[in-house]
Amino acid sequence: MVTAVLVLVGAAVVAVAISTGALPPWRSSDTRPTAEQSAQDRCQAEVLKRLVSASTARLSDVRTEATSLDADGRDQFSLTLEESLKGVDRSRITVLNVSGVVNAPTEVGSTLQDHFDCRAYFVDGSLVHTLVLFEHDH
Repeated sequence: MVTAVLVLVGAAVVAVAISTGALPPWRSSDTRPTAEQSAQDRCQAEVLKRLVSASTARLSDVRTEATSLDADGRDQFSLTLEESLKGVDRSRITVLNVSGVVNAPTEVGSTLQDHFDCRAYFVDGSLVHTLVLFEHDH
């Protein structure tokens, strides 16, 4: 009975402390972005770097989705040439694909609309490399 009363009093004290702001509610201290956020942020920055007028370009229909590693296809060069991926056991590598459309003014004043794919490579959960692929040359 005494234990139950002490627990009840303790809970009441904590509730009052939280409601008055003396004790903020518990929040996770892990504010790192998710893998999807990291991939999308890095890929969008990499896409814009490759444009003539990055400051006026607009990205739309941006999607991020998990995909498989294509070691014999479009991921082959990244796996063999990038130091961060060379020699890494493929089971440790995960890939997110960020895709979308970029609308950007060209040097002659017209607007270029182009689809892009960006492969974001993670090793043991850390983003180590991105590869941007456009449908057209830039």
